[in-house]
Amino acid sequence: MRAWVVPRYGPPDILSLREVSDPVPGPGEVLVRVRAIGLNFADCAARMGVYPRVPPPPFVPGMEVAGEVAAVGSGVARPSVGTAVAAVPIFGGHAELVRVPLTHVRALPTGVDFETGAALAVTGITADHALFTVGRLRGGERVLVNAAAGGVGSMAVQLAAHAGAKVVAIASTAAKRELALSLGATEAFGYEQLAIAVRGGVDVVLDSVGGWGFRTAWKALNPDGRYVLFGLAAAVGPRRVRFTAAAWSLLGMGAVLPALLVSPCRTLAGFNLSLVPHLSAELQQRFARLEELLERGALRPVVGATFPFEELPAAHALLQGRRSVGKVVVTLR
Repeated sequence: MRAWVVPRYGPPDILSLREVSDPVPGPGEVLVRVRAIGLNFADCAARMGVYPRVPPPPFVPGMEVAGEVAAVGSGVARPSVGTAVAAVPIFGGHAELVRVPLTHVRALPTGVDFETGAALAVTGITADHALFTVGRLRGGERVLVNAAAGGVGSMAVQLAAHAGAKVVAIASTAAKRELALSLGATEAFGYEQLAIAVRGGVDVVLDSVGGWGFRTAWKALNPDGRYVLFGLAAAVGPRRVRFTAAAWSLLGMGAVLPALLVSPCRTLAGFNLSLVPHLSAELQQRFARLEELLERGALRPVVGATFPFEELPAAHALLQGRRSVGKVVVTLR
């Protein structure tokens, strides 16, 4: 099969398309013939060697795909061969075939195409878990969503609005802010307007960017406010991690002393979907909830750009340059 290999950690153009051996599913695993790849910022971080538990080069990145079951390992009765599925392999998905643990695979609902399936799993589950489990969002609360027009952000805006929350969207361009408003945001601001956006306080913050804006949003949390940090995109440049800028960003975030969390009743939580495999059963339930919302028309994955498999490095470059809107999807013939 063909696969995009990271021969050494580096920028998007380090990716190399190679012929590699077909994977064989082991016990409790499913082999997926990939039809669409959902690109995530985590894939860019893995390529640069700064993602948790990233394998040493050479390796095949790719944490989210949709396709058809090509074979199953021992102990797997369903899904059967030929079933359309969404899958989250964490690594190995930038290929024509990938083996995935059964716990990380789910059959796609009837009528959901591969591109939609590839745009649903990671972004939807991340947004849902961050909002309602880690962030404990309740109806009527005010939630700030950074990168609101991105893959996770566009899902979070819709889920929070559907739950009856007032969504304050932060996005870098007018077009991205218009998208957030169309998805259910109550207000939309640029990053330079963050201090204005949080006037009056917020109850929950979803932040995948980090950096200097953290301190402003943290101070704006209402009593019992919850801050969910699940990324540090501010530290990443268009081609590589900007370590000097990363250090500067971390300094700008300041220090949070545990003793100072008590009186204002604030919570600071970190979250990374790939590091909670023990929650796979719960995450399957969350996927079922997303499917229900999708079927009712209350949720739609926003696919902003699609690339053919042969141009996957260009898709990485678009996403890492933070020029994309919604989800970036790569398709295979």
